[in-house]
Amino acid sequence: MRQVSGQALRKLVNNKFNTVGIIVLFLTVCINYSSVASNLTWMQAQKQKAGIVAIQYKLNEPFLMSNNGKLEGFEYEMMVGFQAYLANQYGVHIQYNWIEWNTLAEIFVQIQTKEHAGDIGLDIISWTADRERNVKFSEPYFPDFQVLITHRSNPSVLHENEFMSPYNDYTAISVLGTTYDQNLKKIRDQGAHFDIRYIEQSTQVIQELTRSPKTFGYSDLTRYLLALNQDLPIKRLNAYAIKGHGLGVVFNRDSDWDIPFNEFLKSPEFAKIKKHSIQRHFGPEFNQFINNLSNHQDEEMVLLMQEKMFMDDEIERRKKEAAQQEQIKNLLIVAVLFTFLTAFFLFNRSKIKSNANKLLMSHQKMIEEKNNLLSESNEELTQLNNEKNSYIHILSHDLRAPINNINSISKLLKDAKLTIDEAKMLDHITTESKRLSDMVTRILDVERIESQQTEEFKKIDLSKVLTEIVTNFSQAATDKQISIESNISPNIHISGVEAYVFHVFDNLLSNAIKFTPLKKKIYLTSHTTENQIIIKLRDEGPGLSQDDQNNMFKKFQTLSAKPTAGEDSSGIGLTIVHKYVNLLQARLSWESKLSEGTTFIVTFDKLS
Repeated sequence: MRQVSGQALRKLVNNKFNTVGIIVLFLTVCINYSSVASNLTWMQAQKQKAGIVAIQYKLNEPFLMSNNGKLEGFEYEMMVGFQAYLANQYGVHIQYNWIEWNTLAEIFVQIQTKEHAGDIGLDIISWTADRERNVKFSEPYFPDFQVLITHRSNPSVLHENEFMSPYNDYTAISVLGTTYDQNLKKIRDQGAHFDIRYIEQSTQVIQELTRSPKTFGYSDLTRYLLALNQDLPIKRLNAYAIKGHGLGVVFNRDSDWDIPFNEFLKSPEFAKIKKHSIQRHFGPEFNQFINNLSNHQDEEMVLLMQEKMFMDDEIERRKKEAAQQEQIKNLLIVAVLFTFLTAFFLFNRSKIKSNANKLLMSHQKMIEEKNNLLSESNEELTQLNNEKNSYIHILSHDLRAPINNINSISKLLKDAKLTIDEAKMLDHITTESKRLSDMVTRILDVERIESQQTEEFKKIDLSKVLTEIVTNFSQAATDKQISIESNISPNIHISGVEAYVFHVFDNLLSNAIKFTPLKKKIYLTSHTTENQIIIKLRDEGPGLSQDDQNNMFKKFQTLSAKPTAGEDSSGIGLTIVHKYVNLLQARLSWESKLSEGTTFIVTFDKLS
């Protein structure tokens, strides 16, 4: 791909070629890249519902990095998020053709080419009026703050009028054609006398400053703070800091891709991506710093506070190291004294040593015997537990066949002509067999959870599941003259296992009906926030005592509250609820007061 050198392209951008050279170089670039040109417009992509967009980029850690050939970093995650945004909002599925360059100048040549009118340029690019005459900028996606830095051993500068005296004989490090270069030349135009040495990559400025004496240069604030956090020997000169308009991606002047991209930058989806990506690639405290820098009127104060935090951390780390070294020294002194005393006593009391060794061997043998017994006991307990689980599993499954037979016979007998007493007895048989079947199901649920059997998460229509459960319990509620007030929003979707979700609310609603008195109400509601779905189930039952709340998730635990119509309770319903909620990676909470009822709250993460 790189048949045109980065040096040649930089000379092109800085107008150091003659007219013929510019034309030849420009045509060469167009020929070499015609196969990967992207002149797809946003309007065409909307009609086709698909397309390929070329991204002309340069690696710039930590914004864009390559890890074993795989791209990652904040800007990469931003562009992947843009893909998802177009698919979700417009149904347009685009693919990227990533094209890497060595310099920003090379990227600008590509973006300005007519055949590349659909391309996007990516390299933490600072907005300037000169650049905007040649390319189109997106809205800023990141603050643009450049600081002047030098080696920690060089003189400090508090004000701009103090800069020239110590730094006139120094050498500035920069990259040709960048805003770093432009800012240095502005300082020199104000009367400063220094040479500028150019290097290939802006990512190498800080490393070059740490290796070369009597040098200084511009760096973006993000890279400077990350280097400071790594305790590199650099410092900031409190002069000539530049706050730019912001970092943006660039488009061809005729491109219309800036329309959806600027829309994406204002979306909640990008805000979420930006927050998590900054935390992952820049550090957990960096989000707060960026917010403070963007919103605070005194950027210098915010920056000084952040630098002080890093310095405080470094001082604290060195204090700990000094304390550890002092502790090691003291331990060595104690060890030497102990060794000397031990040698003295061993030399003078060899018989005591022999007896002590015999006693030690005896204790060691006793400990080994106890360890062996403990190991055997652990193996027996493990075997017994496995046998218990296996027995429960087999017994529960074996019980299903006769229970199903009883249900089938009951259904057949319902069609027969029965007396009133016989019909009551048949209803009793049916009810009891259903109760027994439910109990077997719950036992199997507990055994399955404890055996760590898990299933793959899928998209679930939570509204549909909750509606089905309310329908299933409508007759049981009617029998107790209980009204179920359901207010569930439609089209609520989560990620999970549908069977787990069903068991959670099946058990919660079953308990609510059991413990709610006649002619009362049960309320099932949903509430949606930006990131969560909250389901509340409230009854008008007796409420839970503090002891009940402490023990309600234990297996086979009988609570003080009793079912209001003499129903049976196995004591494992809430155990199943608690364990399935954990498997679903949801949160379970509750609110309860005696004589005022209980509310169970299940919170799910919204499906993104």
